[in-house]
Amino acid sequence: MKSSSRALLPFASAIALAAALATSAQAQTAAPEAAPAAEALPITGNFAITSNYISRGFTQSWSKPAIQGGVDYAHASGFFVGTWLSSISGTEFRGGSSEWGIYAGYAGTLGDIGYTAALYQYLYQGSTSPFVEGRKYDYTEVKLGVSKGIFSFNTFITVSDDYFGTFDKGRGSLYLDLNANPDLGNGYTLLTHIGVGALAKHSYANWVDYKVGVSKALPGNWTLTGAVTYAQDKDKFWTGSDFAADSTGNTYTKRLGKTALALTLGKTF
Repeated sequence: MKSSSRALLPFASAIALAAALATSAQAQTAAPEAAPAAEALPITGNFAITSNYISRGFTQSWSKPAIQGGVDYAHASGFFVGTWLSSISGTEFRGGSSEWGIYAGYAGTLGDIGYTAALYQYLYQGSTSPFVEGRKYDYTEVKLGVSKGIFSFNTFITVSDDYFGTFDKGRGSLYLDLNANPDLGNGYTLLTHIGVGALAKHSYANWVDYKVGVSKALPGNWTLTGAVTYAQDKDKFWTGSDFAADSTGNTYTKRLGKTALALTLGKTF
């Protein structure tokens, strides 16, 4: 799964030096007319290492570390397109090695309210479902989101028939995502989240997940994040499932949504 979401310039020293030189120059002569500010680059990248890749309350890496990264293009008009990749567990995603997300959409504002509409395609490279032989985990979602201040709310709607390697009638499934991320000052941000998964025609697999964490902005566009997550599914469909790891008949059981701590070091560039 993918949170959600999703994308994520070391010019601070240069700016500080330029400011110092400008101050010195003003002491000797009148300051020249300021040059226009350089436009922000429309292409950005991101890279992260995490101790546990958790999406929508469930580990995707069998509670082990994962490497992640992506590239985004954002046009001044509001149109954006991007891609994001993460390593995943070949045990949980039988035979799989990576989750690849490709997305495109539009983001804008109405007054102080932001809005987003996007299409997401998730590809799980090399994996096949442990529940139905030959079925893949790949699926497609539409995202509709709004934000104001520290709050954001997103609705993800499954538009593909298959859903996450498990269901052949997943179209119309929903994931509701509510976040509040207040600035704590000194580069710290509090991260709070509650999500609700509601599956079309498979309500026994519905779940609720929670996250509380703190992120710290570091020099050089690095960010360190620590977060505790938990997923609750009433009928234990996700947290008590068996996952076939290979063709030899070996079966592994793991509670995927148990309370977990994930530490993530990321950088944008």
